[in-house]
Formats: sequence, structure tokens, C-alpha cells
Amino acid sequence: MTVGELSLREGRSRTIKASERVAQDIVRDIVRRGLESGDHLPLEAAMVAEYGVSRTSLREALRLLEMQGLISLKPGPGGGPVVGMVEPSHLARTAALYFHLSGSTYAEVMRTQVLMESTCARLAAMNPDREAAMRPWFEQTMPAELAVFRDITIGFHGVVYRLADNPVLSLVTQSVTHIVTQHVIMTMDPVELREPIVDEHAALAQLIASGDAEEAEREMAAHFQRQHDHFAARAPARLQEIIEWR
Repeated sequence: MTVGELSLREGRSRTIKASERVAQDIVRDIVRRGLESGDHLPLEAAMVAEYGVSRTSLREALRLLEMQGLISLKPGPGGGPVVGMVEPSHLARTAALYFHLSGSTYAEVMRTQVLMESTCARLAAMNPDREAAMRPWFEQTMPAELAVFRDITIGFHGVVYRLADNPVLSLVTQSVTHIVTQHVIMTMDPVELREPIVDEHAALAQLIASGDAEEAEREMAAHFQRQHDHFAARAPARLQEIIEWR
């Protein structure tokens, strides 16, 4: 059966397993109760009674949520299910599975990254809080340590995502960028790109702060495209590979 045939079959109605229903109910209750990362969920006996399912179905539901990073299961006294975090890396892993099955390549996901990151920059430049948020990034010095460089890079783009003020776009964009970073950039460690990236972040910060949305969008696209061109020249075969699920 091909992926296309499978998708058609999945489009038809199907019976939802008890464990899936319970997993959905648990997620709804986490949101409804305003629970945050680190908060404890009820113990197993209480959840069995609350959701009206067997221990087997409950445990399967908790495993489903654990695989998505939405909860963690802590053993021992004082343990039990604990609320996790909404991490782009978890969405990225699921997305990578679907990208792999669809035959998508790294070149394609990188083109998508350019579109999404530049859209975030355009929206950020339209945010009334943009100037104050971007001011700390107007001047940046090149850090000596790789870990510090990565923290600075993540911090800059994190502010752009926040200013974009669109949680769906931000989360999906971060998941796509996570795939590019972990699957391509981290395997090549482009030292020669670090200083230009820091300089470009400072220029982008001032551009976003100015409120020129169209120019911010163009320059953010160019910012990522320059990096992609570097990787394409250095390892063209890698970009034509199908995205891995890992």
C-alpha cells in the first residue's frame, strides 16, 4: 500500500481506541485545568476511575502522550505522570516521520524554512513592541565558545517568534528549523558562518525595530538563503537526501 492509498484510507471514519480517547481527554484536561510543565497528574487509580477505563488502556494512553513529550512518567514514591513541555523538537520528530514517508528532501524543508522564517520577521516588524524587544540585539560581538553562539542565535530568533505573535506559525517554524539545524547544520559545523550570522542578526534587529515589514521579510529570507547556499555548495548530495526520521 502506498502512502497516498494509506492517507485515503485514513480519511475515512475509524473507530477510536479507548487509549486514544483517554489520551485526548487527558490533554483537554491539562489545558482546561491550566496545568503547566512539571505539574503532577492524578495517580493511576484516580485516573482509571475518572476516565472510566481499564489500567491497560490508561497506561497505553500515557505511553502515547509520553512518546509525544507531553508528559513524563516518574518512577518511585512521589512519582507518576507529570506534565511535559510543548517543545518544537517533539513536533519536529513527528513531522520528520511524515516528511520521510512523503519522500521530502532536505532541500525542500530548507526552502520551507526560508518562507516561514521570513514571514515571522515580517510579522515581528509589525508588532508595536518591536523596538524595545529588538534593542538588545542591535550590537552583538562574536562569542568565542560554540555553546554561547548557539544560545545567542536561539535567543535572537526566539524574540522574533514572540514578536510574530502567532503561536501556530511560531511552533511550526521552529519545528522546521529544528530539522534543518539538527540534521544538516550540526553535522557540518560551519565555523566560517558564525561571525556573518551574528552581524546579520544585528542588522535584522534594527530592520525589524524600524517597522519596515517588507524589507525585514526580504532580509530574513536572504539571511537563511545565504546559509543554505553555503551548505548546497559544500555538500550538495546531502540536501538531495530524503529527510530522516530520528
